[in-house]
Amino acid sequence: MDMNKNRVGLGTFPLADVFSHISKDGAKDIVRQFIDKGGYYIDTAPMYGFGEVETLIGEALHTYPRESYYIATKCGYIDVEGKSFQTIQKSGKYDDVIRECERSLKRLNIDYIDLYFMHSPDPQTPIEETMRALIKLQTEGKIREIGTSNVNLFELKEYNQSGKISFIQNRFSLLNRSIEPELEEYMMEHAIKLVPYQVIDRGQLTGKVFEGIENLREGDLRTGRSDWLPEKVDVIADWVKLSLSPIAKRLGITLGQLSIAWALHQKYMGFVIVGNTNPAYTEINLKANDVKLDASTLLEIDNAYKSLETQVREKYGQSIREFRGLNEKYF
Repeated sequence: MDMNKNRVGLGTFPLADVFSHISKDGAKDIVRQFIDKGGYYIDTAPMYGFGEVETLIGEALHTYPRESYYIATKCGYIDVEGKSFQTIQKSGKYDDVIRECERSLKRLNIDYIDLYFMHSPDPQTPIEETMRALIKLQTEGKIREIGTSNVNLFELKEYNQSGKISFIQNRFSLLNRSIEPELEEYMMEHAIKLVPYQVIDRGQLTGKVFEGIENLREGDLRTGRSDWLPEKVDVIADWVKLSLSPIAKRLGITLGQLSIAWALHQKYMGFVIVGNTNPAYTEINLKANDVKLDASTLLEIDNAYKSLETQVREKYGQSIREFRGLNEKYF
């Protein structure tokens, strides 16, 4: 990756019309606007819209020079077209990884993928077999860098037996401290960077949290999720209002920019991905790249998190992760 580029990337899962409504043409406009405003890193996956999001990215960027954008996509699910979240099939088998890479290249209308993630471990396939396929694709120049996603430390070590892993992608935010000290130490030792998703926690670390769940449209995937149940959203909203909003106001930035900037200041960070369906937020998100947080502000944010941790523990007898209903990998 190029550390001189804007490190606020575009997460494209929302372009599959799974949260706030967006049309295919609107999604293409978001992609083009992101590049036109100085964005560089775009993260996608075959299962986003079951092939449709990769296709619309390819259509949106077909007139742009290839060096003007960086594409991260994923393998690990097969024959995605026409499928649903209930019917999609996971596979890390050698032949499946090779075939799915070719399909992604065709949908994206590019000759190579900058960063290719295994979307999540396939328990039915040895990790060594998956890595053989990924290394072959890298050797052939079809992918530039190899990453793995939704992994714990044990799994990361297995993927990195060859020393070929450059990035991991796990759910992570200032509210979701999913990088344990042992995992951080391993990443630092092996020069592996994090590309976090849900860095604004699907709106809970922005002003969106104050709107409550009643304003989510019908069909919004957040509805009914364990971390979007009313009582839990209310607890987080009160904390954001009392602890984070004053910091953002003092710095003259939005809550979203504060959350993104905090992530970018973590020492193991590569680039971050932020989903967006509203053109008004594209430039706002990108400007978070230039926000500087001094040591005292970072400490203030960490202390705010610890106060929430204490509050949840005392009232509910749970960790923040348990309270929000997130599993061992923080999904």
